[in-house]
Amino acid sequence: MSDVEYSQSEERERRWQRVRRFLERKGLSALVVMGSRHGEPLDAYLSNWVPGCIVIFPLEREATLLAPMIPEMLALTPETPDKERPWIHDLRAGARGAAIAAVLQEKGLERSSIGVVGLGSLRVDWEGWIPFRTWERVLSNLPRADFQDVTAEFAEMVLVKSPGELAHVRRAAQVLEHASEEMLRTVRSGATELDVYAAIQNVLSRSGAFTPKFILRSGPDNISWEDPPWFFGVGSPRVLNPGDVVQAEIFAWFGGLEAQVQMSVGIPPVSQVNLECAQLARQAYEEGVRNLKPGRKFAEVVTAMEAVLDRPGVWQLTPLIHSMNPMRCVGPTGLRIETLPGIEAYGRVGSGRIRGGEVVLEPGMVSELEPNACIGRHRVNIGGTVIVTENGNEALNEIPCRMRLAAGM
Repeated sequence: MSDVEYSQSEERERRWQRVRRFLERKGLSALVVMGSRHGEPLDAYLSNWVPGCIVIFPLEREATLLAPMIPEMLALTPETPDKERPWIHDLRAGARGAAIAAVLQEKGLERSSIGVVGLGSLRVDWEGWIPFRTWERVLSNLPRADFQDVTAEFAEMVLVKSPGELAHVRRAAQVLEHASEEMLRTVRSGATELDVYAAIQNVLSRSGAFTPKFILRSGPDNISWEDPPWFFGVGSPRVLNPGDVVQAEIFAWFGGLEAQVQMSVGIPPVSQVNLECAQLARQAYEEGVRNLKPGRKFAEVVTAMEAVLDRPGVWQLTPLIHSMNPMRCVGPTGLRIETLPGIEAYGRVGSGRIRGGEVVLEPGMVSELEPNACIGRHRVNIGGTVIVTENGNEALNEIPCRMRLAAGM
C-alpha cells in the first residue's frame, strides 16, 4: 500500500475527463479496454483496481468493470474503505467475449463506433493481447458495431501524468536507487547470481514495491538479456568471477506507476572492451538527458543518443530509450546487430523499428533512458527513470546511470 498523498476523486475525474475528450475527438460512443496481467495495466488507469479486468467506458452512460473471476470480487465487503474500491461501481464477474457483447448491447451500443484498446501493439505485446476466441465472440454477437483499434492513441493520451501520479514514480525510482546500491554491495568474486538476485528482491519486498520479475545476467561477454535461465530449471546460478560484468534491469511499481533502472557492476579487472562499452553507454545517456525536453519529438531524442554509438563495430541490442506508463514510444532494437560475430547461427535476426517517434514530449511524461553499447559479444547497459518537466527534465536515478566497479575490489 502506497503512502503517497493522492486525491482519489480528483485523479479519477482528471482521467475520466481526458478519456471523454478522447472519445469525442475520435467520434466514438464508447471505449473497451482489455486489461493485461503481463503488459500495461491500462484497464487500471480507468478503474484504479487490480489489472487484468475489462473496462467498458461509454461516453454518456455508466462504465462497467468486468472481473476475470469471482474471487477477486470477494475481496470487497461492506467494510472495504472507499480508497480500496474500484472507481467503477458497476462491477461484474466474467471478463469474456460474450460478457463484453452483452454489456454493449445493454447500453444500446450494438450499432455504434467503439474504440478498442488491446488489438494493437504495446510494450511486450507486439501483436495485441486480446485472445482470438474472446474477440471472435464479440464480433459474432455484434456484427453491426464499428470497432476501431485505438491502442496506440489511447496509450499516447495516458502518457502525461499528474503530480500525484509522478509522486508514485519518484517513490518507485527511489526504491530502485536503494536496490542498485544493494546490488553494488553484493556483487563480488565468489558470490552467485542468486545472491545478487536475492539482495535486490529483498530491497523491493521490504519497500512494498511490486515487481513480477527482473532481468539478471553476468559474465565477461554475456550479451543476452532476459530472466536468469535457472529460473526455469536451465542450469544453476553462476558463481561470479574477476572480469565479469553483472547487469540487471529492475522494475518497481507503486500505485500502478512504474520506474526502471539498468544497473551494471564490473568485477575488476574489467576488460578494456567492456570499459569502452561503458563509456559509450554513459555518453549516450548524457545525450539523452541533454535532449529530453518539452517540445522535442521522441525520435529526435533517439537520434541524438544513437549518434554516439554510430561507429564501426558498435551495435545495440535493446532500445536506448522508451516511454513509461505506458510504453508507447520505443527506440529501435538490434541496430547493426549484423556485426555480432556468429550472427548467422541465430537464424533470421534483424533490427526493430522505432515506435511512437512522432510523439511530442510534454511535461509530465516519464521515460526510461537505458543506453546499451555492444562490441562483439561484450555489452554494457546502464540507465534510470527521467521525468519531462516544464524547463527540461528531472533525472530520478544516479547510481545505475554509469557502470560501477564492485565495492572493495
